[in-house]
Amino acid sequence: MHITDAGYELLRDIVTDSYGNVYVFTKNADPVMVAAAMARLSRNPHDLRKTFLREFAHTKGGEQAGAFFERVLAGYGDDSVAQLLTLQVVVELASNILTKLLEWGRLAAYLEQSTRYIFFDQRDDDGNFRFYTPPLSVRCVTRYRAAMDSVFSSYSRVVRGVTEHVRQKKKKDDSFDAGLHTAWLGATRAQACDAARPMLPAATTSTVGIVASAQSIERLILFLASQDLHECQEVAKMLLREVRKVASPFFTKTDSPDRGGAMIVYQKDTREAMRCHVAALLRDPKPWDGTIVQLIDFFPKDELSLVPEMLFAESEGISLPEIQEQVRHWSTKQKEDVFSDCIGKRLNRRHKPGRAIEKVHYEWEIVGDYGTFRDLQRHRMVDALEWQHLSPAYGFDVPPLIEEAGFRTEFRNAFEIAERLFDVLQREGFHEEAQYATLLGHRMRYRFIENAREAFHLHELRTGPQGHPGYRKIVQEMHQLLALRHPRLGAAMKFVNKGEDPELTRLASEIATQRKLALLESK
Repeated sequence: MHITDAGYELLRDIVTDSYGNVYVFTKNADPVMVAAAMARLSRNPHDLRKTFLREFAHTKGGEQAGAFFERVLAGYGDDSVAQLLTLQVVVELASNILTKLLEWGRLAAYLEQSTRYIFFDQRDDDGNFRFYTPPLSVRCVTRYRAAMDSVFSSYSRVVRGVTEHVRQKKKKDDSFDAGLHTAWLGATRAQACDAARPMLPAATTSTVGIVASAQSIERLILFLASQDLHECQEVAKMLLREVRKVASPFFTKTDSPDRGGAMIVYQKDTREAMRCHVAALLRDPKPWDGTIVQLIDFFPKDELSLVPEMLFAESEGISLPEIQEQVRHWSTKQKEDVFSDCIGKRLNRRHKPGRAIEKVHYEWEIVGDYGTFRDLQRHRMVDALEWQHLSPAYGFDVPPLIEEAGFRTEFRNAFEIAERLFDVLQREGFHEEAQYATLLGHRMRYRFIENAREAFHLHELRTGPQGHPGYRKIVQEMHQLLALRHPRLGAAMKFVNKGEDPELTRLASEIATQRKLALLESK
């Protein structure tokens, strides 16, 4: 097939290069049609542009497109095509319980409103604070709303008061220009938000943006539909309704009994089976001993055993077992030289060693507050990330800045109100819904496994001086435990931050941001 002049004219609008070997489809190309055309790659020897022109460019909406896509999906499989269509989805007014479930999937990108930079004491058009109310009995819903109003009112007084305290303590310099003034406002605001954030309930609502393939969105819908919380089930229905408006052919089977329905039942049944085993076989837990970070397990015991994997990719014609056998007879010095050269000369935290070190795994259990968990949960490359039900059982900490600003009593009162509400909901049989009453400062228990390459990323990023003090402390302790077991890898993570003043570095970060903006505006 030869491309005609008319074909090149059409291509001019939908690809960045009509002739070259590398090109990008532009916004003028229907993304659904592009996904379908790409699905043809595995069985079509032609230039994709030719395939697109011949089979997809003139397909319009309506019944014709529906019938056409049925043929494409039948011929190439739902998953092959669904992986190639990207959707941008937004969920408004999602509780802070729902946000973590929305962000469950690995193969997606997420962004949500940050409790570290936004005051969450704004009211909606009806005068209500930003919190989700689950289906409850009449008696419970009245008490629930009253408790939430009280907690949010306290949060508002504290976050505003701490902001004023910080600004009085760290007054701006008279020499500040507009950019430095904005940086000072941002840094002091963020400090106050960090300190007051633990007072926000898990019911606090936020906006979440999701960029993912149609395949990942379908899996998200089924995952949400299998949850016990009414909020999750309702959002699953709304998600399916909305994505069908823009990509209906990819979601025709999502709620069919033999596909989506069967998956939902499977997920519910396996979860319920585990609950039954827990109730029947596990004894009552011991009281928490106060340990925040535990390294449950790690592999391998000797980090120099990675040397064969480090050599494998450059060792032509020799198997890994052969390399292992030869390396076994090397001196420690020889192994250390290979190890050091594989790590290389890292100039910044983005310089990470190769995939050989992914063989190393660390299994962590953490008891930390829900707010810091929300930050650490965003790491997509960890394994086995799971958490237990939220509750007040593990207590909370009062941030030093809250004490310093004189808000200790109001801070603690908010937790007492939340804990009383939690107890009421539990007694009334609302076991799942009681989680909404917990605050972001309540500790909870979670676990995950990270490989060493992800540890480079997570440890160096999350100990950065601009980070929240809560997760900085957790990850610093994680790194100390890792370095005790694997001192060479621990030392190689040279950009782990161990002690800078977050107040000063936050201001430095804000100043750097304002300078970048000023440079952009001057162009």
